[in-house]
Amino acid sequence: MTSLFNLAGVAAVACLAIAAPATAQNYVSNPSFENPAVAPGGSTVGNIPGWTGSLAGPVPFGIGYERAQLMTPNGNQWAYTNDGANAIAQQTVKTVVANEVYELTAEIGQRTDNPGFTPTLELWVGGTVTDGGVVGGTLVGAQSVTPISGQFVPVTVQWAAPAGGPLIGQRLGVRLANSSGAQANYDNVSLTATPGVAPVPTMTEWAMILFAAMLVGGGALYIQRRRQFV
Repeated sequence: MTSLFNLAGVAAVACLAIAAPATAQNYVSNPSFENPAVAPGGSTVGNIPGWTGSLAGPVPFGIGYERAQLMTPNGNQWAYTNDGANAIAQQTVKTVVANEVYELTAEIGQRTDNPGFTPTLELWVGGTVTDGGVVGGTLVGAQSVTPISGQFVPVTVQWAAPAGGPLIGQRLGVRLANSSGAQANYDNVSLTATPGVAPVPTMTEWAMILFAAMLVGGGALYIQRRRQFV
């Protein structure tokens, strides 16, 4: 009976492990732009740790402390790009795995003292990320959003990796671009990965699993009893 109890204990632990929710890892570096810390009313110019940016104009991109014209949804700082032609980007450490599903999210805001603009969230695979662009990479997902003056709005891109092909093993990249207007603001960037969903066993399959477990337990009990009489 000891073997059967041990087997039941192992099965119970395995079921708990399957049922326990997992916290998704965010593969984006400096996702909420809180590094470096900026004094209230201040900003950086041409510098966002973990990110690269384009350099059009005298104040192309950077990190700004929240203002009355736009408060951040997370922390006290947001990233910005100016002049309607700049972008920020980064290549993450996450590589593409067959059949994984990737979700890229961000919040994009518009200051009340700035005109409307057309921002886009992009997910890339491979290539070289430099000056806010991706050279030689593959764009696998993009989504534009219409900002609301004085607010941040969420935007999401999803992409399911194929079972095979040249994209497998290449690194994922994130790009936030703006093609019009003056200043665009960004916060809460996140890239997560979810494995392909395993099929849930049917009632018949569960019956077979339990029957196999009983056979294993019964066999172990039989061997144990035989050893007692040897």
